[in-house]
Amino acid sequence: MAGTIELEILTSRQVVLRTQVVDLYIPAFLGEAGVLSHHLPYLTLLKTGEISYLDPSGARHYLYSGEGLLEVRDDRIALIIDDFVRGEDLREDELRQGLRETEARIASSFQGAITPDELRLELERQNELRLKLAICRKIREG
Repeated sequence: MAGTIELEILTSRQVVLRTQVVDLYIPAFLGEAGVLSHHLPYLTLLKTGEISYLDPSGARHYLYSGEGLLEVRDDRIALIIDDFVRGEDLREDELRQGLRETEARIASSFQGAITPDELRLELERQNELRLKLAICRKIREG
């Protein structure tokens, strides 16, 4: 089995996860990136998106993450993010309802019902909901 690396997820207030992982995939600023044990030192900005990691038992875990920072050094990964949700905490039915609502608001923009700033926010929300739904699908499909 491959070596492990310590993963630590921190917010501005606390350490929210500390565990050993076999691999980690993140939405890095310039595209998806992966980290394994004995990785060279690495520092990158994170985009909003899906984070996944494989634990030593072979189970894949998924997180939704907002923007943040990743540092890899000495077989330790530090993710500094304030907005994240564990995949198992996502509720697919609520996400689908939210997506229907935001898509209706986006469609109403063609009649001038919302401002350009409100449209931008709805488009961002639509993207977030779609990313979270993709995580739900991966968990459901195992």
